[in-house]
Formats: sequence, C-alpha cells, structure tokens
Amino acid sequence: MSEFTKNKTASVFVTILIGIIVLSFMFTGYQSMQAGSPNAIGKVGDLPIKPEEYQQEYNRQIEFYKQMMGGEISAKQIEAMGIKQSVIRNIVQRKLMVKFAGDMGAHPSEEEVKNEIKSLPYFLTNGQFDINRYKSLLAANRLTPAEFEADVVNQLKMKSTQAIVMNFPLSKGYMADMQKIREEKLNAEVVQISKNSLRNFIEVTPAELSTFLASDTNQKRLQSMFNDRKASLDKQEEVKARHILLTTEGKDEAKVKAEIEKIAKEVTPANFAKLADKYTEDPSGKGKGGDLGSFGRGRMVPEFDKVAFEQKPGTISAPIKTQFGYHLLLVESKTPAQIAKLDDYKEKFAKELIQKDKVEEIKKLTVDISNNMKKALDAGNEKEVKALADKYKLQHSTGTVNRLDGVSNGVNLTAENMKEIFSGDLTKPAVHLFDDGANIVMIKTSPAPAGKTDLNEQAKVAQDNAGLKNALSRKMMEQILKKLEEDTKVKIYSNMIGE
Repeated sequence: MSEFTKNKTASVFVTILIGIIVLSFMFTGYQSMQAGSPNAIGKVGDLPIKPEEYQQEYNRQIEFYKQMMGGEISAKQIEAMGIKQSVIRNIVQRKLMVKFAGDMGAHPSEEEVKNEIKSLPYFLTNGQFDINRYKSLLAANRLTPAEFEADVVNQLKMKSTQAIVMNFPLSKGYMADMQKIREEKLNAEVVQISKNSLRNFIEVTPAELSTFLASDTNQKRLQSMFNDRKASLDKQEEVKARHILLTTEGKDEAKVKAEIEKIAKEVTPANFAKLADKYTEDPSGKGKGGDLGSFGRGRMVPEFDKVAFEQKPGTISAPIKTQFGYHLLLVESKTPAQIAKLDDYKEKFAKELIQKDKVEEIKKLTVDISNNMKKALDAGNEKEVKALADKYKLQHSTGTVNRLDGVSNGVNLTAENMKEIFSGDLTKPAVHLFDDGANIVMIKTSPAPAGKTDLNEQAKVAQDNAGLKNALSRKMMEQILKKLEEDTKVKIYSNMIGE
C-alpha cells in the first residue's frame, strides 16, 4: 500500500506524548462530557482522572477501531468490544506509571520539558518552534500552557522510568542460567481446535430451517442479529486505481510541478502502468505499475480521495497536490456501495443459530475429532493428521517448544501446561492435550536434534539474550504495575462514563 495512504495505526498512535495529551479535536467526539462536569471522573491514589483525559483516550480508541473496521461503529459494537473498560484500564495504567515514577524520584528538569515541547511537530512552523501556534493549539483544546506542561512532565517521568526498567542490569550468571533453560527444547507438532468454529460442521436439514423460520420469536432473533452486523455487511463504494507520485520533500516544488505536468502530456490509460514504473517515486507502486488496488472513501488523504471518487473510470486526472507531492491518478473502475438486506442473510443466519443451539452435537463432534486426532498423532500418521486438519479447518503447524519461550509458533500455554510438557521422559515422543474451555490444543513433542555449530552462534546468543532481557524487563514492568494496582486505591465514578 502506498505510503500516502492513511496508515491504520499511525494516525491513531501519533506519538505517545501528543496522542495522549492533546489534539482531541482531531477525532470524532462520540461521547462528549457535559458542561458543568466535575473536575474528575475517578482517582488513582491521589491522582485525579480528568474528564478530558477520558474523552481524549476514548476518542483515540474509537478512531482506531473506525479505521481498523473501515467505517463507523455502533453503540452495540462499542459495548461488545469493551472500549470504555479499555479506556479506563489504559488511563489507570498511565496514572500508576506516573505514581511509580514519582516514588522513584524521576523529575525532569525545566530544560528537558522545554526541549520536549519544542520538538513536537505540531508546534513547528518551517521547522522552528512557533509560540503562537503552540498557544492557539492549546486554546483550541481548552488547555492552558501550565496544564499542558504538567502533562508533559508526567509523560517524561514515565519515559525515564520505563527506560530504567528496560535497562535493568542482569547478571551474567542469571543470563547463562536462562540460556540453559532456553536450550532445553523439544520439537513440537501443534493442532488447535476451536470449539466455536466446529459448529459450522453440524448439519442443518431443510426441514429444521423451515421450522425455525416459521417462528416469530426466531424472526426477531434474526432481525437483532442482522442489526448488530449490518455495519460490517454493508459494502461501501470502492475505487480501483493507479497513480504516479513525484515527491516534493527537499525539492524545488515548482520544478516538481513542471515535471508532473510534462508527464501528464505523455501518459495515457494504455501506457499508464509502464510510465508509472518509470516515473513514480512511491516505493510501493514501483514495479507494480503504480497499482493502489481497491480502496473505500477516507482511506487516502483528502485531496486525493476527493478526485478518486469524483473521476470517471478510464480517465486520468490533472496533477493532484497533496502533502506528499504531485500525483497523476488513473481510475480503472468503480464498485458502487451496496446496502445489506436482511432477506439476503436470513437463511445463513438461521443456519448459524440452529447450529449454535445444537450444544450436545457440538460436544460429540469435538470429542470425536479430539480422539481421532490424538490417535493419529500418537501413531505418527501424518496423512490422517493432515486429512482431519483440512476437513475441519484446524490450525496445524510444527515448530519447537522450550521452557522459557514456550511454543515457537505463538500458541499460548500456561505454566501448568509447560510443567506437564517437560515432565516425564523427554527422550520419547508424547502427545499432550490442553482444554481451556473454548479451545483444545494438542502438542506432540519429540526430542530435538542437537544444533549444528554455527559461525554466527555468538551473534545469535547475543540476539537471544537481548530478546530475553527485553522480555524480562516487560515482565518486571507488568509485575510492578500489578503490585501498584493492588496497593493503590482506584476509584471510578462509573455514572460519569455511562457504565
């Protein structure tokens, strides 16, 4: 995807500093605090949670999910995803970090605070700090310089504290012991069974479907299900396009404009892809004929987006100026928006609900698949393992497992699971089954052959140690925050946030 496309996460997590503190006007106010709200909606120890803090974090998360899901999100979706709870959790974690920083004596100097503020891109004009821009942006967010600078102090406290924890010294002996634990590893063949997904393999007869649809109660269930999913079922208008980009950063803009105008006289729909490969300065489009694929409204920067959706298919635009430079755009085709209708989904949803209600059949199928898969793994019957995995769309992978890092393919195992895997005779193959209620994980372990001597072994060990140190530092921070939360009185006025 082109670099001028709105990045789904970059526009949300702008910087840890400014994204948390200011510029809430960038985001849609889904839940604005009413005038006359109290000064705090909660407290973490003696640190208040201001209404505007909650609002900014709430808006940030809403914007993130809007971009991830490709459009507006409903109140039901907000509730289902637990966004309000996530907002509070994030704010509480930040407050605990500020408290911990204070306890450690982390206090940035006045000079550090000034330098941090002066480095923020939002306050720069032509690369220089602009005091008037600084004041006007704060005023637009109803913040005084004193309030903003106090927040910057807290952010710098957190950053310095995180740096201390992440660089906490670990003894060579400790690292050597950890490396020995890591080196004790086994080969692992992993099969994951999602019980919820198995319901898709439960048969529903035409008679069952007909009976279900004849019920008024079930019709209401279908309507409710459709209402909850409609936003994701609707298909927005899309454009399939190519572009040629000439960047302006660090260049004479007049010369770039003249160059794009010259290319515009040369390019046609027939030769556009060839000339895009020749001229475009968009790395993602080079060698692909400037292909942008298909995209919906709001995915591109505004100036580009406007032209793309107004232009006729098969035509090339005049030069378009954006923050990235000058573009020529070829719209290849357009797909009109489609509004989802319940009638198109009734049978599909009805089948889904019938399958979900067949609890005993799902249990039986789960047991049958588990037993058959365990037998196949025990016997080393690779053909049967693959057949079962393909038939029921199970996740099947191979890798390694060690006491320190767990399974290399990212399967989450508990400490008890790990204890079971590394108990008994590790020189013989063994099949382990773990059931957490929603999923079943089967792991067949076998001895891993001794590693061959590697010329880069020293570099590999150093890399592993760095990763281990980072993992231990993160774990330490988690434990610190957990302990702080246990020892700190946290009060949330839930009536103020609509919970």
